[in-house]
Amino acid sequence: MPLPYGRDLRRRLGIRTVLTAAATALALVCGLAHAGGARAADGYPYVNLGDSYSAGASVFPQATNAAMFCSNSLVNYSHLVAERRGLSVADVSCSGASTEDLTQAQHLWQGPQITAVGSATRLITLTIGANNNGLFSFSTSACQQAWLAAPLSATPCRDKFGTSFVDRINSATYPDLVNALRIIKRAAPRARVLLVGYPQIFPAVGSALCSASLLTTPGDTEYLHRAFAALNDAMRRAAAATRATYVDMTKVSAGHDACAGDRRWVEPTLGAVSFPAMHANALGQRAMADQVVAALR
Repeated sequence: MPLPYGRDLRRRLGIRTVLTAAATALALVCGLAHAGGARAADGYPYVNLGDSYSAGASVFPQATNAAMFCSNSLVNYSHLVAERRGLSVADVSCSGASTEDLTQAQHLWQGPQITAVGSATRLITLTIGANNNGLFSFSTSACQQAWLAAPLSATPCRDKFGTSFVDRINSATYPDLVNALRIIKRAAPRARVLLVGYPQIFPAVGSALCSASLLTTPGDTEYLHRAFAALNDAMRRAAAATRATYVDMTKVSAGHDACAGDRRWVEPTLGAVSFPAMHANALGQRAMADQVVAALR
């Protein structure tokens, strides 16, 4: 999810982002051109917000006119929902996005995602939260590094991070999600907002074969499964607190995690057929679209 560009790099270089009128115009051209025309002053009817699970970062074909480094797929779940519902979607989701990127520029050439919505917006979909407080990067690269540093430990990632993942989800990510959904509701008061949960990335029960493809131990596989279950629960609670619709992917994705072979909806670290790894593949995006359409009924 996190990319080596954007907010983190700018902070390390000490660069402060200032969006001028020209930069805003460029953002609209780069980030919204694929939505099907110039943006109406009161927003697009259907807008897709969020991170790489919204964008379909590992799924081809990719939208060539999407904002640079956002990795939007032409067959991500929002495009599939739009096709099935006879709609046109303004897809401004972007890989690496956290909730703050809804209201702040994630990249110099891309305006805040919230600028795509307005009083004319009637439908909004989004998946977001895994990049908040570094959950996705810690649960993948940092946990893999912990395993390499302590290969004989049964749970090197849990030993290093303890309860911090779930603690941060409850203390920081949950209120961030509530605040983000309230901002969206204020910006698009007549829109139905669907917060789409993450499919199961890590299986509930680890195994040696699974560990080999994820570069984690069986114990840490189960540990990370519980962390993402906590994130999905925080998303569910945030949707309930703001009267948004939570689209649950947990139950339907059981048995389709990154270790599920040909049945997987998420690509593993090793043996992936599409990149970036640990992201929903075409089957996963289709399954997410199925659940969104079902929720809309």
